[in-house]
Amino acid sequence: MKSCRWCKIKGMTDHESLRTKKARATRTALHEAAITRVLDEGLDAVTVAMIAADAGVSPRTFFNYFQTKEDAIVGLDVSTIDTQLVRDYVESDTGIESLAEDTANFVREALLVGTDPRLSVRRRQLFAAYPELVTKRFEQVEALEELVSEHVLARLKHLGQEFSSEDSAWRSARMLTQLCMVPLQHAARVVKRTPDLAAAPDGTKNVYDDSLGLFLKVLERLR
Repeated sequence: MKSCRWCKIKGMTDHESLRTKKARATRTALHEAAITRVLDEGLDAVTVAMIAADAGVSPRTFFNYFQTKEDAIVGLDVSTIDTQLVRDYVESDTGIESLAEDTANFVREALLVGTDPRLSVRRRQLFAAYPELVTKRFEQVEALEELVSEHVLARLKHLGQEFSSEDSAWRSARMLTQLCMVPLQHAARVVKRTPDLAAAPDGTKNVYDDSLGLFLKVLERLR
């Protein structure tokens, strides 16, 4: 029987192991502790040891998740993407007609998984105060794009798409990844302009769903 489109990814936390959930919780605690400390005391005054102590872990544990305090502030995991999330996307039984929607949702989950939307306003305050953090954010998003593109290519091949060369296949996967980041980027701008929307229950999700719907309508009209 055909599964509900994207139900697996929307409920991905149900498939996580206890170890994965604990790791995600630790990463989030370090991320929040880094933001809070730097907002209170300034970037130069804060140390890794302070952040680790606030999160209730050792400095050694900190370095299992982040290389620097700046990485902890940005909060993105550029080492891997949850294996169950990848499997649900790559091996989905939906067809080519839902590829754009599926990929946009995969991009969103891969880039935002484990991040608390309530911290976005506080992150932006730090980015405004310390422009070097914006550069770090861009670098990490680019690294995540590379990881996502690998899985997008696997999905294309799973769907039986053929390419003239591996280079052509890779460039196609990169282009699709970048295209399908548009709903997330659009939603981020909406929230930035009207932050009250994010404060409502399921606010950020609703903004994203609206952006995704608009994205799919635009694609349909361009066909």
